[in-house]
Amino acid sequence: MSDKKKLFRSSKDRWIAGVLGGISSYFDWNSTLVRVLYIVLMLTPGIGMAAILAYVVMIAIIPAEDAPASFFNQLKSIYQNQSTSKKSRKVIHGVEEEDVNRNKKRG
Repeated sequence: MSDKKKLFRSSKDRWIAGVLGGISSYFDWNSTLVRVLYIVLMLTPGIGMAAILAYVVMIAIIPAEDAPASFFNQLKSIYQNQSTSKKSRKVIHGVEEEDVNRNKKRG
């Protein structure tokens, strides 16, 4: 089970972002065939905008071949690190309290 396939954006077989190259290597298809099928889908009326939107979403979701995680997972880890650091309290040492109203009473 160690030879489990994972879907990555290709770093070698890429034209724009490597999504179609990664899909073709995942399914062991010819990358030219995948690109031609995608262009046909993109030029089909009613499906074209969905195909373009799906490609943009796949760029964000599918991690690059040499990247440790996808774009959303990287953003999630950055957000989690920032939110945990904001919750910590700051402790100030050597501060004395003074009654503000005391000066007004002397007055």
